[in-house]
Amino acid sequence: MRFFELETLGDLNNAELLFLDQEPEVLGLDGYCLAAGEPVGDSYPAEVKLQSSEDRTGIQLSSVLGNNFNYLIVSGAMKDVIAEHCPKASLECLPFALLDPRGRVRSQDYFFVNPLGGIDGVDAKASDIKYHRSGAIVGIRKLVLEPEKLRDAPALFRLQQDPQLYVVNEPLAKAFQERRFTNVVLRELTVFAAKP
Repeated sequence: MRFFELETLGDLNNAELLFLDQEPEVLGLDGYCLAAGEPVGDSYPAEVKLQSSEDRTGIQLSSVLGNNFNYLIVSGAMKDVIAEHCPKASLECLPFALLDPRGRVRSQDYFFVNPLGGIDGVDAKASDIKYHRSGAIVGIRKLVLEPEKLRDAPALFRLQQDPQLYVVNEPLAKAFQERRFTNVVLRELTVFAAKP
């Protein structure tokens, strides 16, 4: 099976698209949880508003809203497709109101999608991983996935070795394409090919 990284930046070459560069202040330190796969749970505020910046010229809404804080922000339709493909996955889908630069509501049909935890799916021997003396991973120069470890992985998940990376399997990637979701930037990941 093939796997892809789902880029949270979106298509940076399309200046027409809305790009978010300001995290919602109301989340405080819980914003880290959305970027790293930690549960937000009951601490998620009742009203979360995310305002677009006046500094950015793009205003076109898309299925994935590109951002520089590594949140997976998707439309309601895309969230539904993810949920269909991930029925047993630990996944938070948290709603918010998208505001324009003047503070007016533009949409209430967007969600932060937070796949919880991470799967040990990396082939450590085939990958090029840089470790700190404590044993913590500080960088991955070359990422190679181990297909046997990912046999039961959900359609959307994070890796233990890099929790800020969103990984999508091939059936979900095809569903994104078939539904013609916009601003979906997928980069194929290397999968270790075992010798017969």
